[in-house]
Formats: sequence, structure tokens, C-alpha cells
Amino acid sequence: MVLYSLSLKMRLVVILIVIFAGELGYARQQVTISTVDIDHFWEAYDSLASAHDSIAVFQRLYIDRATRGLKEFIKARNFEAGEYVTLIKNFPKFWTSIRPNTERIATRKAEIESIFQKFKELYPAFQSPDVCFSIGCLRTGGTTSPRLILIGSEIASADSSTQTAEFTGWHARVLANLSDITTMVAHEAVHTQQKNNRGYAKGYYNHRLLTQSIREGCADFIGSLLTGSIINNVQYEYGLTHEAELWKEFQQHMNGPDFSRWLYNGITSVERPADLGYFIGFRICERYYNQSKNKAKAIRDLLSIKDYPKFLKKSGYGFPN
Repeated sequence: MVLYSLSLKMRLVVILIVIFAGELGYARQQVTISTVDIDHFWEAYDSLASAHDSIAVFQRLYIDRATRGLKEFIKARNFEAGEYVTLIKNFPKFWTSIRPNTERIATRKAEIESIFQKFKELYPAFQSPDVCFSIGCLRTGGTTSPRLILIGSEIASADSSTQTAEFTGWHARVLANLSDITTMVAHEAVHTQQKNNRGYAKGYYNHRLLTQSIREGCADFIGSLLTGSIINNVQYEYGLTHEAELWKEFQQHMNGPDFSRWLYNGITSVERPADLGYFIGFRICERYYNQSKNKAKAIRDLLSIKDYPKFLKKSGYGFPN
């Protein structure tokens, strides 16, 4: 009877292990890294050469065949077939140069999975989001919706081989100096883990410059821990060189809602790199992490900030006035 009892217990343990392993395997299978929309984009692109109605063709072959991820991207950024056709017509050298980079993304899924595994090691509560690589309208490298990362591959995969001579302003300065798709994915993955992701902190500092700069800087900073690099080298190099004066200026605006000189200002920023609020936020988060003895707790803190002015003070970041 004792032998039978032990055998039964052993069988139950084995069954539980199998079930648990199956659940883990199921969870992994639920994470989707999709590049289907990239294939559809280039099919539509190639069809324009013989199209009588370019907008209608692009609508049918790309927009109407959108995956769930691209549908979310279109909803978030208001992409339209006419805008795509205009961009393709106006920047032919760019599209020719970026095509190989976007098509290679399908072979790099293991790298994305590796980033998620590193994130899990850094932050055990990490929940892997799905990833959709598509082609946007040169307006965003990435964004998120709940448990979904949306990547504008025409920006995220740009590198030193990318032809930028047709551009002026932000695109000309930045596209050839971006890091890599893995860095972009890591940044957006952080956003999917941040608490209060749909409204930030409650109260007065909701949507203030300091709040959003720290949120974006946090995504860049943790992303750098995962990949060893940052998205925008031009922005970061300028920031390090001018950090004291930038911090002095930032303090004058950080409690207000005006982002115009600090965030999402690629089109309007002429005399200096755009999005320097990312740099300030990065440095605040970096300082908090570096001075924290418990690094695991520091990561948890970074992902669950509620009081942004208090967090700034605790970080110890700043220059004397």
C-alpha cells in the first residue's frame, strides 16, 4: 500500500509538471511577432508601377489587408492610402534603400524573443506583449496599445545605409543615426509594463512635461539595460554636451503641459535635436537606478512611479542653480 501510495503521488507530480510545462508553452505560443504587413506593403508598392488608380490599389493591397496590429496602428496614427502614395512618390531613393532592412526583420524574431527573456530576468513580473512590424508614414518609430507593440519599420530599421538626401529637418538628421529595431522594441516593451499606462499618475501632474519625460526616459533607460544601446544617438550626444543648460531650462517648464520644445517636436525643432525630454527623463531614471542598492527594486520602482516630482527628488538628479 505504501509503494502504491508513493507511485500514485509520483504520478500526480508528473501530471502536474506536464500541465505546468504545457501552460508555459501555451503562454509562449500566444506571443506573436508579426511581419505580414511588411510583405503586404511591398506587394502594394510594387503594384503602383502599373496602377491606374494608385490610391485604390494601395488601399486594397495594404490597408484593407491589415493585420490586427496594423489596424491598431492606423487607428492610433490615422494612416491613409493617399499619404503612403505621396510619400512613395516623393522619396523614391529612401524607399529603395530601406526595403532590404524591413524585409530582413522576419529573420530576426529570435532577437526580439531574447530581449523579452532578458526583460523577464530583470523584472520577473514582465508579461510578453505581441509585436507587429508594419510600415507607417514616416511619422513614428513605435507605439503601443494594450499588450501590443506597434513598430513603424521604415523608421525603426533605418541605419547608415539608408538614403536620407531627399529629406530635410528631423528625418535628415536622425534616420541614418538610429540604433536598431531591437532598441525600438525594447523601448516600447517598457511602455507595456509601466503602471497607469492609460492615464499616467492621477492628480495635477497628469500629462505634465516632467511626467511624460520621465515615462519616455524610463523606456529609453530600461531599454538600454536590455540592449546596451539607445534609440537616438544624436539626441543623447547633444544632451550630454549641453546637460547643465538643458536642465536649467527644463526646470522652468517641467510642471506645465507645454511639450513643444521637449517632446514629439521632430518637425519643429531646428536649432537643436528634437525630443530632448527623453534625454532628461533618461538621466533622471539612470541616476535613480545607479544610486539604488537594490537594483531589482529600482526596476520595479521605475515601472510604477505615481508621484513624479517626488521621484525626481528621490533620484537626486539635478545641477545647482
